[in-house]
Amino acid sequence: MKISIKPDSVKWEDVREKLTARFPEYKVTTRSKAFLIVAKSGSIGTNVMIRKKNIMVVGNFPTLGGTMLFVLAVVLLGALVPIIVYMAAFQPRMRTLENEVAAYLKEAYADVVIK
Repeated sequence: MKISIKPDSVKWEDVREKLTARFPEYKVTTRSKAFLIVAKSGSIGTNVMIRKKNIMVVGNFPTLGGTMLFVLAVVLLGALVPIIVYMAAFQPRMRTLENEVAAYLKEAYADVVIK
């Protein structure tokens, strides 16, 4: 989900602090500058990328190991079976977390969000 904001109005350190305070049950980590990971469990998470003009919230595996395991399954088993498993088991819960985090960020940064 893409949230358009006023240019250079949001600092990634502030986003990390607000997400940590709002979601104490989730693990908020930093993968790199302006790239945060909100992990609900070892296999359900979302990426939060803070750019100059927008904030991107995308459901994804929270660990590099989980991502690599999925890519390996696609390579070894072909695309169809791993994608069906992903869509049935992981994607709905990732989408729920993505919407929850995006709704909070829209609310927390309502003054800088471009509608």
